[in-house]
Amino acid sequence: ERINDERGLGFDDFDLDFYTDLFQKKLGRNPSDVECFDMGQSNSEHSRHWYFSGKMIIDGVEKTHTLFQMVKATLPKDKPNNSIIAFHDNSSSIRGYQVQALTPSRLDTAGKMEVLSKVLHPILTAETHNFPSAVAPFPGAETGTGGRLRDVMATGRGAYAVAGVCAYCVGNLNVPGYDLPWEDKGFVYPSNL
Repeated sequence: ERINDERGLGFDDFDLDFYTDLFQKKLGRNPSDVECFDMGQSNSEHSRHWYFSGKMIIDGVEKTHTLFQMVKATLPKDKPNNSIIAFHDNSSSIRGYQVQALTPSRLDTAGKMEVLSKVLHPILTAETHNFPSAVAPFPGAETGTGGRLRDVMATGRGAYAVAGVCAYCVGNLNVPGYDLPWEDKGFVYPSNL
């Protein structure tokens, strides 16, 4: 509990009980710092999407669908649509068309690029990053950008990143001498930030 609070690992009571039992009773040792941070990130909202997959209770009434179920319901599998890949591979792909594309001549080794006529399907991806943006904004932005590139290139049998569009939402910056009208000066950040 002390390390969780000091390091801002985000473990809830279930996590703490589970990992304490795992390390004390099954492994017979304490976890290393690396293991603690790895478990914290592996079980984060970014990696597991607990919030989007969890049950929603609003005004004391449990909703019948999770946020992910509501999003996925917009693309029913039993109806014709323009989707090639949806809700896998961290990206989605819509039906493309025949284009002239600059592509590698070989995929198994380095080689020249050549123009080929092929069907290309546009890929769309969205990257969520809650951490480390709050702690380290520049590395956080890098992991967000890298995640979008990784998600595209890992789609299907591989894809090419052609262009990227990004939007970052941030909290109150509270930069001294640079007040912004939308900032809430009364907002209290978690102690680890």
